[in-house]
Amino acid sequence: MGGTTPASYTIKNITRFNPPSNLIKWLPSNVQVNPIGTTCLPTSAFHLTPGQSCILNLTVSGSVNRNDPDLHQHLLVCMSDKITCAGPTPENSLNVTQVSTLAHFANSINKLSTKGYLVAQGNAFLMKNTNCPLFISIFNSCFDQNPAAPYIIPQPPVEQSYVDPFYAQALTTPGPTGAPTNIIYRLADNDALVTIVSYPPLAAYLGYQSYVFTSASINFPIPFPLQIVSPDPSRFEIFGSVGNDVNSVIIQNKIGVPWGGKVVMYITTSNQELANTIIANVATENIDPNFIFVEPIGSNVKTGNGSTADDLVTLIRYAVPASASAANSWTNALSSNVLVYKVSKPNINVSRYGVNQYTARIDTTDERRLQDSLNQLAALLQTYLASAQPSIIDIKATIPSSQDNTSGIPSFGFVGSVCINKGTICNGDNQDTSTYAMLKLSMLGETETAFIAGINHNVVNNTYYVSDDISNAATSSGVASSSQTNPGVVGFDSGVLTGSALAVLQELGIQVPDSLRPALPYLYVTFIARNCNNPTIASAQKYCINLMGDSLIPASSPISFTERSYIRPGTTTGGNVNIMVYPQLIAATQDF
Repeated sequence: MGGTTPASYTIKNITRFNPPSNLIKWLPSNVQVNPIGTTCLPTSAFHLTPGQSCILNLTVSGSVNRNDPDLHQHLLVCMSDKITCAGPTPENSLNVTQVSTLAHFANSINKLSTKGYLVAQGNAFLMKNTNCPLFISIFNSCFDQNPAAPYIIPQPPVEQSYVDPFYAQALTTPGPTGAPTNIIYRLADNDALVTIVSYPPLAAYLGYQSYVFTSASINFPIPFPLQIVSPDPSRFEIFGSVGNDVNSVIIQNKIGVPWGGKVVMYITTSNQELANTIIANVATENIDPNFIFVEPIGSNVKTGNGSTADDLVTLIRYAVPASASAANSWTNALSSNVLVYKVSKPNINVSRYGVNQYTARIDTTDERRLQDSLNQLAALLQTYLASAQPSIIDIKATIPSSQDNTSGIPSFGFVGSVCINKGTICNGDNQDTSTYAMLKLSMLGETETAFIAGINHNVVNNTYYVSDDISNAATSSGVASSSQTNPGVVGFDSGVLTGSALAVLQELGIQVPDSLRPALPYLYVTFIARNCNNPTIASAQKYCINLMGDSLIPASSPISFTERSYIRPGTTTGGNVNIMVYPQLIAATQDF
């Protein structure tokens, strides 16, 4: 909206005629000739001998419909008789859609203040692995953040909201106007968090997800395991999702490929009436409602701005970009790419959303047929490691953190609605991953190796990308990872897991049984070591997740492993937990 885009055509005389001149007879509305680089000049009378060509450069300043029934709205080039004419084929005709800029979206929100709304701007906070010490100092935890994906966290203005002195006040920062903002916030039924995002460069995944961060313990008279008291002794940590993630697949299904600058708006609110009126008002400013996505806060969340209300946090995950340098340029200009507002409407009617239901996991490729092959691969690695390290070696399977019911709906474990209902910790669950498949090592010696053998969910087309993540279990802080994309759905190949099972076996000199060879393309192997040059795995160190000695995780600290497997292609959510197979760890017995 308000910008231009270039287009260019080659015009060639493929006839045997040598007319005295040719002309551009028609151009669509919103299309002008750009004389820079154009050689078909003058456009009202340029000469082309048989076989000769010229360049026509155009500037497009608005919408162009290649299917417009008005012939005058299409490019037409004619000889001097104005009868012998030609135009591009329909598939090569201009087809341009206007989209709004970030400033245009922002202006539409700011104009709400003239229509009885209260509009206050906040900040966006970029959380990287290096920010973990701040959260550890407050919560004794970094919440097992994904080290492969930085988090963009909206910081709405806190205004008159209660800010918990035990943990939230330390996170308060001034906003653009100097008013306080916070990543931990509360919303009443007449409030909405509005986040406007100019989509970043191409990546495997971007998701927008809000969570109940803590809730008053008085709300949960029945004790359950995993009820964790927050730094505020009167509240439980929940960190449970309020519903489905609004991810990049959902965005793309609605507006086409968003990567590289399409602007979208997210509205997080408990009040359907408020969401509808915001959308209706910004639409009067020529904002296409298709670019607006509502994240409902269900009736299971205790709304309000007071001390007894649930507090919330919202995460935008940006994972595995195709170009690290392009992604860094985008995040370095975060204040220009992500705008955050709190929008309130006093005395608006309240029409609350019901309890959110998670999308059922369907059409998942059944991986259980590969279980025996995975067991065989793990056994080979066990035998090798036992010969290379003077210790007894065990194999243990990772543990899924959630389960799906018979309809494929997440229903047990780290599932936001379950945690919000019971007051239990949910560890920032994300239903875009089939589950968090986890296991802990109590230690890992300087010369030891822990192998990881798993199913390459990308190859069986169960994921957009898979990530193996390593955390310091003492502080729940992610430190290192290895990720692999599915190039068939994300458009680029990144990572070393594809083909790694056969490569690691060959490079370590492990004989491959003929019975295992057909399954190896569907499997992967990686490993954790404090020194990737150690003799056990030096020849295959390309596949090593390097803990850099004791610098990332102290020698005395336990180590957590988590596999995250994001989005089943053809759906908008993770694969079905019940028929997916998760990794096995092969390590010294005393390390488990």
